Amino acid sequence: MSILNKALPALVTLACAQVFALTLALNVAAPSSAQATATRAPAHPSGFEAPPPRPTVAELTELKAQADAEPSDAKLRYDYAEALKRALRPKEAAREYLAATELDPTFYHAYHQLSVCTSDKGPLDEAISRLNHLKDERSKDLLLRVALSELYEKRAEYYLASKVLVEIIYLNAVPEKYLPKINNRVRYLQSKVKDMQALDKMAAGDATEDAGPAPLPEANLSRDLSISKVKEPRVMQGYGHATLLP
Repeated sequence: MSILNKALPALVTLACAQVFALTLALNVAAPSSAQATATRAPAHPSGFEAPPPRPTVAELTELKAQADAEPSDAKLRYDYAEALKRALRPKEAAREYLAATELDPTFYHAYHQLSVCTSDKGPLDEAISRLNHLKDERSKDLLLRVALSELYEKRAEYYLASKVLVEIIYLNAVPEKYLPKINNRVRYLQSKVKDMQALDKMAAGDATEDAGPAPLPEANLSRDLSISKVKEPRVMQGYGHATLLP
């Protein structure tokens, strides 16, 4: 019995590591190859990736000093944000992720991590505004639109989260290997819109079916997407998340 008692904590730790790694594998991760290499956790003997250890106060202090010493380096600011997130300080982490995007507006993985660690309106609104401004110049940038969709989704603005992806499909700017996942994500987001519409009607005692405005050309519905038939809801609520790019 004493041997089992000694082994039990190790087994629990291994199970937690596997669950954490599986969550990471299902994320919408889409950083550049350099960013992915820099943020990848060490491999676990079981084949899963082990979660990184929680940083010490000294390590956090050192990372902050490095970021402050190179105020134009978005990667150092991002690394500090990652450490804060692992230290279970999400509000501070969100502030640093946002700072990384100020230094490099195309640091799309920082937007993704921002959407993961905070629900605060301020930083989410600022990030959305930044990406919408950048979208005017980079309308066919898939990773930009994925990041923007995630931020809208975190705000429970599912109609807009799906719309920014539908638009890039109609621009024929989605690589073929990603198109099925983008389509699936759009359908998922549209289902969330319809669910909220149904809740709105139940709350208002209205059982009628309203036809929403068509934000996109009807001719494009041959792509098996139905965003033009989805009405933008009056009230956005709830939160969902879907896997996207590998």
